[in-house]
Amino acid sequence: MLLFGRLRKKRMKRKYNAAILFKASGVILDKELYLKRSLRCSEVAKLICTNRTYLWEALHWRGLGFQDYLSKFRVRHFIQNAPQYRSMEKEEIAERCGFNDAKTLDKYLRQMFSISLSEYLKMMSRGENPT
Repeated sequence: MLLFGRLRKKRMKRKYNAAILFKASGVILDKELYLKRSLRCSEVAKLICTNRTYLWEALHWRGLGFQDYLSKFRVRHFIQNAPQYRSMEKEEIAERCGFNDAKTLDKYLRQMFSISLSEYLKMMSRGENPT
């Protein structure tokens, strides 16, 4: 009986965490909050009517920190809008995507697609699709 109770709680927790992340993703995408460089976990939590601890727990349940979570949205934004950024400097591109600097954008591009920002921009200038 005790084992059944633990499994049930675990399933409920999983559904709850998934629901929190679903709400958070929706708000972040709809309001383009990922473009805000100083966005805090507590701000997003307030918008989805929960607290920072629950959002933090849901992120860690998925193996993510808040900045890693936001960076995925920012990289996605960069890739979707990359043709607009062709003539810009790396630092300006990073700022427009919500990153503090080009190093961070480069780090997450490498992490997600195994390509550096410089390589990505070179491939785009040659008319190739980097991703």
